Amino acid sequence: MLHRWHGPLLAVVCCLSLRATAQWIAGGYAGAAHTVNSSLTIRQPALGTNVQFSDISYRGESFQPPLYYGVRGGHLFGQWWGVEVEFTHLKVFLNADQPARVTGTLNGMAIDSRQAVNTIVQRFSISHGVNLLLANAVFRHGVWHAGQQRLARAYVGLRLGAGATVPHPESAIQGVADEHYQAGSPVFQFAGNIEVRIHGRLYWMGEYKFTRTREQVDVNSGTATSLLQSNHLVTGPSIHF
Repeated sequence: MLHRWHGPLLAVVCCLSLRATAQWIAGGYAGAAHTVNSSLTIRQPALGTNVQFSDISYRGESFQPPLYYGVRGGHLFGQWWGVEVEFTHLKVFLNADQPARVTGTLNGMAIDSRQAVNTIVQRFSISHGVNLLLANAVFRHGVWHAGQQRLARAYVGLRLGAGATVPHPESAIQGVADEHYQAGSPVFQFAGNIEVRIHGRLYWMGEYKFTRTREQVDVNSGTATSLLQSNHLVTGPSIHF
């Protein structure tokens, strides 16, 4: 008769074990992000403009208002994995005075030259945030346990995430300015971190993350498109409930 109860009993034990290790986590962070060089394409069909600026650089200005920051919260289903939602306020500012190769068509005329970007684009930034909205899969492992305590003194973790963006582009192209919020492009991220307990359920986290989104945003009479691949170094508190 015992074998008839073996399966259900094992399932109950597994569920109780999972409930004992499950937990909610919430946290926030600040830090800095650097977006690597990319190209910028301006398309304004009504004006006869379709130009690409090659190998341009961006500034992050992470510590200048509005500040770079992030928040997230989620649920861990056991010792190893969980899910969470995350918001990151990433910023990018085009270095408009840099020289770059410009190719394509400008106001209906062919162009292929090297010149300062600001002769055509006086401003291109997303300073009120590329605003990354992510859903993450979280994988973690406790690396320092003390006695019978449920929470480890330290955790190492990995995150894989995907989601959407809500950018606020600001531009001035051939002297015509525009800025607004809009729905943006998909975003993907990979991150690795370590959390160390500082008191009770409070931990301090250090993390590296990489994000990738190809943003196409509206500008006067057209669009601006650029691949934003960013390296982030962040730190901040987290609490395990």
